[in-house]
Amino acid sequence: MNARKSSRRGFTLIEVLLVILILSMLAGVGILAFSGVQDKAAIKTTRLLVTTTVPQALDNYKLDIGHYPTEDEGGLEALRKKPNFDDEAKGEGWRVYLTKEPKDAWGNALTYELVEDSGEGGGQGYKLWSNGPNGQSGDDDDIKNWSEDEEG
Repeated sequence: MNARKSSRRGFTLIEVLLVILILSMLAGVGILAFSGVQDKAAIKTTRLLVTTTVPQALDNYKLDIGHYPTEDEGGLEALRKKPNFDDEAKGEGWRVYLTKEPKDAWGNALTYELVEDSGEGGGQGYKLWSNGPNGQSGDDDDIKNWSEDEEG
């Protein structure tokens, strides 16, 4: 007679559940870490749009037309589609400055406002901003092309 030894093979239910729990915790930590990176990238992308890309297009428009786009000309839309100019000579200098509508990383349109330039040159300037991740204007997460020191 052969005596069979019963050897234990495989994992118990407790061991399997413990491994699943550990893997779930690691996945949760990874997702939270990646979420923070995504948020920072969205802010940096929008800041670049508000401080460099659109201002460069606005400055080129001003060089070609003689002024920043007005509300009557369509505001930022005048950078993509030719507005109806009162003076045809101005219209001849127009070109496409942006190929698509400037939107922040959260899919919201940027806000553009003409303001009187308080610098030595006088004339007009502009303010350009994104309402930030929460979409609410006037709070701390707004991304602007001016500093708080410049507000008057």
